[in-house]
Amino acid sequence: METNDQGVPVEKARNIIETASDDKVILRLIGGLAVRFHCHGPHSAHLRAYHDIDLFGLSRQRGGIFSVFQKIGYSPNDEYNLLYGENRLQFVDQKSKEHVDVYLDKFIMDHTIDFRKRLKLDEQTIPITDLLLTKLQITRLTEKDVMDVITILEDHGIGHEDGQEILNVEYIAKLCSSDWGLHKTVTDNLHKMTETIEKKSFEAIEKKDLTLKIEAIQNAIKIKKKALLWRLRGSLGEKVKWYQDVESGEGEIS
Repeated sequence: METNDQGVPVEKARNIIETASDDKVILRLIGGLAVRFHCHGPHSAHLRAYHDIDLFGLSRQRGGIFSVFQKIGYSPNDEYNLLYGENRLQFVDQKSKEHVDVYLDKFIMDHTIDFRKRLKLDEQTIPITDLLLTKLQITRLTEKDVMDVITILEDHGIGHEDGQEILNVEYIAKLCSSDWGLHKTVTDNLHKMTETIEKKSFEAIEKKDLTLKIEAIQNAIKIKKKALLWRLRGSLGEKVKWYQDVESGEGEIS
């Protein structure tokens, strides 16, 4: 993974992850900066600026996480941690006053995805497939989310098992086959992405490549056998809200 031209955020992120690793604490980047760690190919002109450091960790290592941040000059945001500490923590750089958010165990946004068994698949970030899912699970995609999805698709191949730079469509299909709400949001967004790509000024070969990758994900989801609970929930359709409301500001991952 190359991570040039990002300056201080990259170096700070690396320092946190490496210090944690030395202490046998698992911390992995999530969000836009994690996308930048993975995407550095010929399409890097589509990358946006990434400034925030968001991390994912395990609640069972809570004490170790506090120790890591104390070691590198961060103070816990006690008020924030009192309010949200069950699911996420925040630490503040004593010099720059910039904050770092650490999410624990489960990704809880528009939909909930359990990352506890996924964090050892990559040494610096959550797996690239999970990074894609954190974008596709958003019910109201912004332009920056769209560009992150395009960036991930451009620089990664499609596969059916986990690999450091492979998009595991079998994993995506498995999650979507057991959660009707996630299935709806992901498939809706894949359809929107196809429409968006067609409108953007890509070369014909780029459009074809992106479209084929999206179709591969769609097909994997379509043919995956759906769980009984999925079918029961599906019978209710859109009459019941299928996603969680995320408050603007607090808790958002950029």
